[in-house]
Amino acid sequence: MHVTQALEKRFSCRKFKSNPLDEIVIKNLLTDAQKTASWCNTQPWALDVVSGLTLDTLSRSLVESARRGDIPNPDIDFPKQYVGVFKDRRKVCGLQLYESVGIRKGDVEKTQDQLLDNFKFFGAPHVVFISTPIDLGLYGALDCGLFISSFMLLAQELGINTIAQAAVASYPDIVRQHLNLDPGRNLLCGISFGYGDESHPVNSYRTAREKIENVSNFYV
Repeated sequence: MHVTQALEKRFSCRKFKSNPLDEIVIKNLLTDAQKTASWCNTQPWALDVVSGLTLDTLSRSLVESARRGDIPNPDIDFPKQYVGVFKDRRKVCGLQLYESVGIRKGDVEKTQDQLLDNFKFFGAPHVVFISTPIDLGLYGALDCGLFISSFMLLAQELGINTIAQAAVASYPDIVRQHLNLDPGRNLLCGISFGYGDESHPVNSYRTAREKIENVSNFYV
């Protein structure tokens, strides 16, 4: 599969099958993603791959915190607001999600259930948590973003589905209670991965991409 094909096929999977991947498949996937470019070859990402009982226990803790309404306290601030086209794109994406699973506007209970699915990792058998050194600041996070993209495209090449989740970084202290994260690092996100449930309606929609002339300038 070419990179362009992986880009076309990749989507944010929100319902996974429970069957796990072989450990060697995961290790090979991480090894290939390790070839990602980074500033001065710093390779700032640290990877914590979580499966099985540890993932189940972590999920329960995150769900309990979200259900209580605990205020998110991410290591790196989430966007303060979405305005203009960013707000518009986010709104359309949310509407597509809710329509795919039959959530009507104002249905608080189903909306809350859908939110909590984030902390259940959408049923994925594996999650890789990605953190960046505090000292490397924005550019460390940027390099980690490149790794995230590499990982998801390489996974797609293997027929493995993914979703990058900032939501799971909402409660980094809870994650640290379960994982041995370096205190000198900021938790960025998690990538849930496994084989997607293609029959589930939540995996049926695709988001649009802006026309290139609306996001680029050319100078000669």
